[in-house]
Amino acid sequence: MKTVDLRTLLNPLKIIPHFIERKNNKNMLGPIAVEFHWCTTCNYNCVHCSYAQRRKNFKILSENIVENTVQDLINMKVKAVYFSGGGEPTTYKNWDKYAKEFLDNGIETALITNSILIKNEHLDLLKKFNYIAVSVYSTNEEEYKKITGADNFKRQFALPKMLNSQNSNVIVGARCVINNINYNTIISTYNKAIGEGFDYIIFIPAVDYENKKIDLSEEIKNKVKELINANADKIDPRKTNLLGLGEKGIQHYKHNQGKDFIDYDCCGCIDIRANAFINYDGNVYLCQPLIGQEEFSIGNLNQNSFKEIWNSERHKDVILKLNNRFINGHCVDCRSISHNIKIHEYIKSNNMPNIVEDNFV
Repeated sequence: MKTVDLRTLLNPLKIIPHFIERKNNKNMLGPIAVEFHWCTTCNYNCVHCSYAQRRKNFKILSENIVENTVQDLINMKVKAVYFSGGGEPTTYKNWDKYAKEFLDNGIETALITNSILIKNEHLDLLKKFNYIAVSVYSTNEEEYKKITGADNFKRQFALPKMLNSQNSNVIVGARCVINNINYNTIISTYNKAIGEGFDYIIFIPAVDYENKKIDLSEEIKNKVKELINANADKIDPRKTNLLGLGEKGIQHYKHNQGKDFIDYDCCGCIDIRANAFINYDGNVYLCQPLIGQEEFSIGNLNQNSFKEIWNSERHKDVILKLNNRFINGHCVDCRSISHNIKIHEYIKSNNMPNIVEDNFV
């Protein structure tokens, strides 16, 4: 029987084995993990959506580009692939066919979804995934409708029982964005998710990538902290990040501290070619928070194939730009920051830490 501890899944030490393997061989390697944002279509219209402006473009990667890119990633021996944001990934035609292709070639596969379009015929395939992260919103139906603009309240917690995941190693987690509507129901949402069979639930304070003023006010952050503190003895840190969220002042990501923060003169994750993010307009990025800012695109799949873009001169130029941002302490809202802290500690001590094996970096 599988056991899941969220602290292991989120452990930033998982970057260290990849750093050791790649630090002297990076220019010849493909990405470790690739995140597909292949469409802007979505069956929800969430008030906190960090891609709301981008979704108005109604853009989508062509099937031909996706098929060619899938083959490139297989040939480049990418280790892990996510199907994720921009829109709802399961609205993309034949999403399951591409997932099967990756799985058949030994590539770990994950899905971030609202799960509403998951059908019974998808379940056997999904049981082969590494993990599935399902967006949940509230245990209050009116809050749910205000947040999503949809009418699928009961479906948001249904996937674990649909999958009967004790017959599979797939990790089925929940994700809840804390916004100015649902912040009062975070404890009941935590209890509901675990009670319905989710392996964990992550709470993410709304991140304002598009300057829409959707981030939490200090007043709401304080109320969230009060809720967490009042229920601390009932919160299991193996199942949720709520306690850590409270300790960090209700923020999901650490902030970069520039040169005071690291003795490595670049972002270690970018330096070892850890991640690529493929956007629905064909642009390929190295940093999730900068998706949509074309000056940081390393190329466009409508003009060149992924294998032509990766490690191109444009790719190297963008790395220099990004490292300049990193060194000057301008990196924010990025999961790589916690990884870089561990890289910094490893370089300073040169001692092998406890290794956490995970290709989803």
